Amino acid sequence: MPRYPVTPAPALAPAPASAQHRRVQQEFSQTPGARGRIGVIQPAPGVMLEHEWPQLLPPGLLFPVARVRLTGGTAADYAALAAAAPAAAADLASAAAGVIVFACAIGSLYAGAAAEAALAERLAAAAGRPALTLAASSVRALHHVGARRIAILTPYAPDVNALVAAYATSQGLGVAGFIAAGAPIASVGDIGPAGVAAIAAAGLRDLADADALKIDALWIPCTAIQTVAAIPAIEAATRVPVISGSQALLWDALRTLAIGDAIADGGRLFG
Repeated sequence: MPRYPVTPAPALAPAPASAQHRRVQQEFSQTPGARGRIGVIQPAPGVMLEHEWPQLLPPGLLFPVARVRLTGGTAADYAALAAAAPAAAADLASAAAGVIVFACAIGSLYAGAAAEAALAERLAAAAGRPALTLAASSVRALHHVGARRIAILTPYAPDVNALVAAYATSQGLGVAGFIAAGAPIASVGDIGPAGVAAIAAAGLRDLADADALKIDALWIPCTAIQTVAAIPAIEAATRVPVISGSQALLWDALRTLAIGDAIADGGRLFG
């Protein structure tokens, strides 16, 4: 059989990628959390922060979570939580977290501001990167919105509220009074954002009626409360800035990572 010469086919130049194709390639070729990762040390029973942060988190970020056992609400329980936290910080560093956050309100402040600062130093040393604690981040957020005299909404018992008030006072904040969250800490997360907003607005009105001095902000330190979706409604109804523990911790972590995205529903703090 005769053989015929075979002419190779000409090489085809790749089709130019469309703008949409290039954008999709760019988006999906990035490592998850490429813009930054926030390592969260969470008391084991808590879940609300993991529900709330995705409502605010800018794109391209992740927040790996390490759970640390918390068995009660005594000083000894919080001391055990703090003692276990550095190991969790080191674990989060292995997940490439750029900043470590300690997401327990009372665990941050129960022993005072100096003990809280020492805890942050231990976490930073264990992780080899900056570390933030919830109460200190809240104070920075309160000062950022110009607060000098605050109301505080909590689900805590009076003795725990006294610790919160003492901490706030030590940080230069006057305390006008407390607003009861409407349920104990074990079930306060069952109250939806509309209910939280109604409780907060009514409590602020009652405090304003009973107190001639101006209330500059509302602080909701407990991360078990559904605050993120409630904050815009509270601020709209009362014209009082609202700082919650979950919101403030995220705000402070983003500042630490030098991420300044606009967050429309984050309240006055992100405005």
